[in-house]
Amino acid sequence: MERKMFTLLLAEDEEASRLLYCEELLEEGYRVLTAENGLQVLGILEDQKVDLLLTDIKMPDMHALEMIPLVRQDHPLLPILVASAFKGMENDFALRECHIQGFFAKPVDMEVLKRTIRQILEGKLAKAS
Repeated sequence: MERKMFTLLLAEDEEASRLLYCEELLEEGYRVLTAENGLQVLGILEDQKVDLLLTDIKMPDMHALEMIPLVRQDHPLLPILVASAFKGMENDFALRECHIQGFFAKPVDMEVLKRTIRQILEGKLAKAS
């Protein structure tokens, strides 16, 4: 049986971090789309089918706490993971209200991130079967 190719959308404004995430996720066999801010995320989601969103919190133009509620309007079941250098954000009420599937403090442990993504997507695939 052929393995489903999952598409991830990565929202990260820092180029070095974006490249690192992309390299790691491409090695896992994912198709990776990138955005530098929340406005770009919304545009990509209008045109592309995405299986999971991984986003930074603080980005120019529109940060994640503004973007995620807008994403939820049209994509209520889209798994969303958040990575941030802001300490204590995982307990932030506004972030919890966004119904995210996971929070990762930067610097992100890539092995834990990849394992979490794999578990979410395998669960999504199992539900579709």
